[in-house]
Amino acid sequence: MEIFNNWRLLIFCYLIIVGVWGVLVKLASARLNPFTLAFVAGTTAWFTVLLFSFNKLSWQSGAGILIAALSGILGGISILMFYGALKLAAANVVIPLSTLYIFVTVVLSYFFLGETLTLKHLLGIILGFVAVFLLTS
Repeated sequence: MEIFNNWRLLIFCYLIIVGVWGVLVKLASARLNPFTLAFVAGTTAWFTVLLFSFNKLSWQSGAGILIAALSGILGGISILMFYGALKLAAANVVIPLSTLYIFVTVVLSYFFLGETLTLKHLLGIILGFVAVFLLTS
């Protein structure tokens, strides 16, 4: 698909879809327990990925598959925690706070992947914390 060759278009679509997802998941969390919500959302997400990806699968890297499986396990655990928090608190608090995972990723990427961390990045992190504080206070 042509869209998968343009990272700017991909991130724009991602932002719109995740924005709508945040509202839908809050509506669902008012009607379902976190486990049912995670099961239904996760299963339908899996089917969606299957439909788009099945004819493009490549199994060439055993280590890559193991890492992907571990990320799936962590993703499953985190989504249960996220849906649990969303059931107990407002979406306009939980969702901005949940974006703080980005800062963990930036630090871990610096130490374990050797990615750069510039003054500009640090300023962005600080402004991100300020933004989340302003959105949730």
